[in-house]
Formats: sequence, C-alpha cells, structure tokens
Amino acid sequence: MKRKKAMMISAIVALIAATVYVIADATVVKTAPLQLGMMETFENYEERLEGSDLAVVAVLNGEPENVVYYEDGLPDGHRLSDIFIQKVIKGDESLEGSTITIREPYYIVDNGLAPSVTEIYYGDYTALQKGAEYLLFLGWTESWGQYGIASAHEGKFDLSQLDEEEKRAVEQNPRLQKLRSDILANVELELD
Repeated sequence: MKRKKAMMISAIVALIAATVYVIADATVVKTAPLQLGMMETFENYEERLEGSDLAVVAVLNGEPENVVYYEDGLPDGHRLSDIFIQKVIKGDESLEGSTITIREPYYIVDNGLAPSVTEIYYGDYTALQKGAEYLLFLGWTESWGQYGIASAHEGKFDLSQLDEEEKRAVEQNPRLQKLRSDILANVELELD
C-alpha cells in the first residue's frame, strides 16, 4: 500500500513538472539581435526607394511560416510571410491587389531541453504584425526566387501606428527616427 502511494505521488509530481516545463517552453522567449555590418543603410526616402526593387503598402495575410536550418551546427533562418499588396509605389504594378510570399529577417529557434525559444532578428527588425499596414521596401533575390525585406529595420515602416514593437525600436534609434520621418513625409505625397 505504501509503495502504491509513493508511486502515485511520484507520478503526480512528474506530471506537474512536465506541465510546468511545457508551459515554460511555450511562454519564455529570449531575443537575440544579429548586427550585420554588411546591411546597407539609407539617409532619406529617395535613397531608400532607389535601394529597393519593389516598394509597397501591404498587410500581413495569414500565419507566417518559421524556417530554420543549420549550417555547420549553427541555426540560421527566416520567416516566410504572405502579404497582401494594397498599393505599389515602385516596381511591378501588376502585383497591386495580389498576395505574395516574402522573407522576413526574423526566425524563432527552439532551445532544445532548455524551457524557452529564442527570437533571432537582424538589426532592429521587428516581425510584421497582423492588422498593421506597412510600407515595405523589398529586394528580389534570384537564388531565393522571391522578395525579402531589404535592409532589415530600414525596409519596414508601420503606417498604421499599431506595431508597438516597431515603435519601441524606432524610439531607441535616432538615425532610424530621422529616416522614418523623411520616408513618411514623402510617402504621404505619393499615397494622396
């Protein structure tokens, strides 16, 4: 009887521990920004527009797909996101009103046995958010066969003011504040 009671208590403790681990694994998020010296930077709207193959006003459409692969034992990746293009500012105007898949410079890595995941992002980039309207500067990469956000955080600008993560990133980066102000002042002219 004592043995059965001890086994029952052990099973309950193990179940509680497993539940705590699963909850922690799903809710604990670490972040790891990658700073890239190769990322092109821009001083104003004209430079930013010239440095992109496609500039659009778009919204996130559906659930993004996290893509992670390993090179030499180290994780690398991106996020594939479908965007609905509301307006083409530069590039193929036939894309207006359509949905395309783009690469975002952001991905999530499971930390294995450690209870958490790590969000990996490039520069000060923040992931596209549902419900927000963005001005996106995209670059075409032939080897991918698709567009990607060009120059990380200098390739995505929230027009709707709904992306709180982007707001925080911009507040902490004076150079990005200046670029954002110039871009939004100029794009308003083109959207009117």
